[in-house]
Amino acid sequence: MRIAFIKREQELLERIRSGDEKAMEHIYNKYREEFVGWSKDKYSAKHEDALDHYQDAITILFEKAMNGRLTEIESSLKTYLFGIGKNRIKQQFQKEGTRASHHTDVEEHYQFLASQESASMYDSAAEATSKLFNSLSDQCKRILNLFYFDKKSMSEIAEVMGFKSEAVSRTTKKRCLEKIREQATKEPENVR
Repeated sequence: MRIAFIKREQELLERIRSGDEKAMEHIYNKYREEFVGWSKDKYSAKHEDALDHYQDAITILFEKAMNGRLTEIESSLKTYLFGIGKNRIKQQFQKEGTRASHHTDVEEHYQFLASQESASMYDSAAEATSKLFNSLSDQCKRILNLFYFDKKSMSEIAEVMGFKSEAVSRTTKKRCLEKIREQATKEPENVR
């Protein structure tokens, strides 16, 4: 029984490695809801965060399989996938913990700046943010506006943008945010 199970898992991995979209779709759909429920129950993740973590985990799994870094696993694909997801969730907790510890200092700093006669720092930050946003493609601008300002769900964004699925809109949004982060970490004169 165990040998047949391992063989099926290995065959799925081979199909993913070869770019078989049906195998990828099968894996994506097979574990999605279970992962989301597990994330919500075990880590009290919000639904959208759980979906983001799942998308990250499945992307990492597929990329590793397709570029040859994942040729065989000692566990099931599900266990491997959930392990990646668990690491992504823990990374988010670490980031949020760091942010929370600095929150008071940042708030005090903003209050100090607000009390100053000149708000030029706010103006320059707003200008830099606007330039970063304007450097994005029209598609990225639209997706981010729909998500953050219009408060559209990822499935609604997929429909508006004409994407095949919610997963495509989620991946595209993630790539857009990565572009902003990449630009923001470049030298300041590139942003101004």
